[in-house]
Amino acid sequence: MVSAPSSTGSGGGISLIRAFGQLFRLPVGILAALAGCATLYALNPATHLQQYLLTATVLACIYSAACAINDYWDLNKDRIDHPERPLPSGRLSPQQSWWAAIILFICALIAAMPLGLYPLSLVAVSNVLLWNYSHLLSYNGILGNFVVAVLVAALIFLGSLVVGQPFAMLYPTWFLFCYTLAKEIIWDVHDVAGDRSQGIFTVANWWGTQTAFLVAWGLISILIGSIPVALLLLPMAHPILFAVFSSVMLLSLGLAVVRYQQQGSVGAYKRFIVWERLSMLFGVIGLLGAAPLQ
Repeated sequence: MVSAPSSTGSGGGISLIRAFGQLFRLPVGILAALAGCATLYALNPATHLQQYLLTATVLACIYSAACAINDYWDLNKDRIDHPERPLPSGRLSPQQSWWAAIILFICALIAAMPLGLYPLSLVAVSNVLLWNYSHLLSYNGILGNFVVAVLVAALIFLGSLVVGQPFAMLYPTWFLFCYTLAKEIIWDVHDVAGDRSQGIFTVANWWGTQTAFLVAWGLISILIGSIPVALLLLPMAHPILFAVFSSVMLLSLGLAVVRYQQQGSVGAYKRFIVWERLSMLFGVIGLLGAAPLQ
């Protein structure tokens, strides 16, 4: 059950807009939209503008809605781990978050309709999983990590479906899955106290933070090792572009993980988030080179 905060805040319009922007984690939705559009361009530069706009709308709405509904379900946990967020701080009410998620999920479905049956089906399944993510997390946090990694990687698969080449970007899809799984495991390190209070099973709170970092480093190492293998075996359209930016992506993430592992402070965690999002931006550029040679 979600219990409402004692106050919902009474700031002006700009404060409300800022609170919703924080609720939706706008950089996450923007990065998802950019990655989806990069996939379209990489596979078919002649893709119609309407498909770019619809794909970007779908992804921005889905990921913003996912953040909103996650904060709704996790209000009690966030009072411990993230008291600065709009709901536990009282700047938004749970009802506002719930309705925002509903509206955005519906917008994503509407925008996906002109893209075809398969993209629409993927969006519908993603909506259901994201709505129930916190329930899956309470059942098993590691399962929740896998679900999030699958859904983030699915943004590349969505772009592939839109242009009618569903299996053209399997390696970048797998790459993004492993990257996201490593990131999710690290995020759980910060949320240990809140997860324990809710009885959530994660790598960090069952086997310790050092084990969580070891698992994350193992995934990052696998990704680093996969780059030369992919360059050797896969006929990429722009292999140098992929090699450079995927390497920079992993370097940025690795540096952020090192700092957070060494310091373990709230400030280090916030810097980890900033650097992780920056590394995702490098990954979006790397996507442009990962498309198969036509």
